[in-house]
Amino acid sequence: MIAKVGVLGAGSMGAAVAALAASAGLDVVLLDVKGQDDPAGPARRGLERAAKQRAFLDPSAVERVRVGNVDDDLGLLADCDWVLEAIIENREAKRELFQRLAAVLPPRTIVTTNTSTFTLHELLPEELASWRERFYATHFFNPPRALLLCEVTAFPEGETERFRGFVRFLEQRLGRRVLLVRDTPGFVANRFGIYALVHAVRLTGELGLAPEDVDALTGPLLGRPRSATFRTIDLTGLDILVLGTRSLQESTGDDYAVPDWILDLYGANRLGDKTGAGIFRREGDQQLTYDPVQRADRPSRSPAIPGLDELLRQPFPQRLLGALELPSPYGDYVRQLLGRTFGYVLARTTDAARDIASVDRALEWGFGWAAGPYAQMQFLGTARVRALLAEASRPVPELLDLAERRGGFFVDGHVLDPATGELVPEEQLPSTRRTQQIRAREALDREGFRELGDGVLAVRVRSLASLAESLERALERAPSALVLVPALEGLGYPFGELLELAEAGNWSELENRLEGIQAAIQAIARAPVPVVTALDGEARGAATTLALWSDATVAYLTAATGFPGATAGLLPLGAATALRLRSEARERSLAAPVRAELGTARALSALLAAERVDSAARAGSLGLFGDVWLATIDRDGLLDAAAGLARSLARSVPARPFAVREALAEAGETLAVGPKLAELEPAPRLVAEAVARALRRGGTLEELLAGERSAVVEVLQRAELRSQAATTHAALTAPRR
Repeated sequence: MIAKVGVLGAGSMGAAVAALAASAGLDVVLLDVKGQDDPAGPARRGLERAAKQRAFLDPSAVERVRVGNVDDDLGLLADCDWVLEAIIENREAKRELFQRLAAVLPPRTIVTTNTSTFTLHELLPEELASWRERFYATHFFNPPRALLLCEVTAFPEGETERFRGFVRFLEQRLGRRVLLVRDTPGFVANRFGIYALVHAVRLTGELGLAPEDVDALTGPLLGRPRSATFRTIDLTGLDILVLGTRSLQESTGDDYAVPDWILDLYGANRLGDKTGAGIFRREGDQQLTYDPVQRADRPSRSPAIPGLDELLRQPFPQRLLGALELPSPYGDYVRQLLGRTFGYVLARTTDAARDIASVDRALEWGFGWAAGPYAQMQFLGTARVRALLAEASRPVPELLDLAERRGGFFVDGHVLDPATGELVPEEQLPSTRRTQQIRAREALDREGFRELGDGVLAVRVRSLASLAESLERALERAPSALVLVPALEGLGYPFGELLELAEAGNWSELENRLEGIQAAIQAIARAPVPVVTALDGEARGAATTLALWSDATVAYLTAATGFPGATAGLLPLGAATALRLRSEARERSLAAPVRAELGTARALSALLAAERVDSAARAGSLGLFGDVWLATIDRDGLLDAAAGLARSLARSVPARPFAVREALAEAGETLAVGPKLAELEPAPRLVAEAVARALRRGGTLEELLAGERSAVVEVLQRAELRSQAATTHAALTAPRR
């Protein structure tokens, strides 16, 4: 079990991994070189940079990181379960550090290196041969918050159950998309991704294209990120490109040389966004582009590639076919780039990867490709791939001949094994489980429903208006449990329409709409099977309310939850009622009047605190997810986690959260002068007092809901509060830039 982690090196990568581990609830020791004035200064500054760059998925997790230096504080690592080395890419510096660690670490500690350059054989000193069983490479991608890929390899004798347990830890506790790779320089993603990037740059000069044209050709047209080639280089830095390609060329012996004009920019310290100028730069109001032919800046221009706009309207990978047929020189560029990339991938797969599916996943997960090279070659067909290799003057690797004989790279749920030449079942590949999780989420987005096994059915909820119908359709399938996955627009509530009705004074219609919203939410409580809500991404407002009414909640740690704008008049229908009922349920042993008073106070406090929630873990601790919840960093495994929880509930004795079996007692009047309300500004205080009056109501559940509706009407009847609510709603729902 891993409970404490040590990280050596507080640069952008080391500090980010430390932040990730701390966000997962682990204790972390972060060490760097010794500072002059502050011995832990370099590590402390690295941690501060990580916090500013939002590397902490849970902002409060920074308190779980202890900083120090490698001269004085190596002893702090003695009780760590895993130590990650992330210092400079210098072989001797790393080896010397491992030798020092040998005197500190017990035999149980796993040691990994984050190198993307050296092999394990190159890094491990001979005198540390006993480490081979617990010494791995864990190549995280930066920033880990956004890039989930982690390439992992071990010595052959290290691939034990302990190693497999560590891989599960990386996947489930740290939320990584783990790929098992061979112990070769560059591993898989960088070796192939950077090769493709380098040749995209080289072909620019060889065919006389402009950087703007190349970015238009190598972005979404080829199923790659919008930053394409040169914008990506400016974002990551020309220094990263130049130093990385030098290292790969030295370590692999393959052709990663960048053209002279890139080296000129590097020598002039034009490194991209980090220095204010790279391939692109801004001068006043003018955007400039470095022209590789003229070797000078010129005003940037929009690309004018015939047929490009029409192609981009086609789905991928169909637009690949059209890209190959673009007029010269644009089609020439695409064919040359694909020919060179495919040729290199086919020739080097057996060196770097364990299977061809891992190559595809590496480029998809690490470089943002919509489909990896083998999926693209499968779509294009071996005959067309041969033609592309010929045009790019590349030999035909044996692997392409093998695929032609076997009927393709992927055949009826099987994958071609380049080592044996056989077709093996896809489910046998190490990356299959993660791939299936990703595909399940994509299928749910497309279809609206998804079977998760053992009768658990996932339901995509796209609006409150369609919630009852979606549940009805789901229940027709006789599920054992339901997993609701909200994908609501904005805050999920029709606040704009409600404000319009209030402004027009149409109070009867407003009341009808409020009743309809509450009835839709109550459909969750009326479901005859357990309901689990899974929250990811934008889950503020109504999505958080759905979690409150469910039997359990699973949330991605950074899911945006809570009720922003509540004290401005954007009252979340159903939330206050659920908060009071849940609060009262926790005080069942108390007399009804006391229970009602405590329930009202806690419900109001939770509602006020829920306007600003910085992590799902905090939302859960505030009571916004009910009594059964978990926050996870494993975003891909979110549906699996929710399904597991749903299966447990389906097998348990039913205990629905809103089965109210006794009349609610009426709360007292002391809350109006409580400290929480007294601290509020006048307008928010008026809103909160209206909610407090509604929460004090006794009687039935229906009467409590009626009180909540009355609070909304009371707030919206006041012109100043209505105006405040409208202004806040506009700000909260404005498009983000």
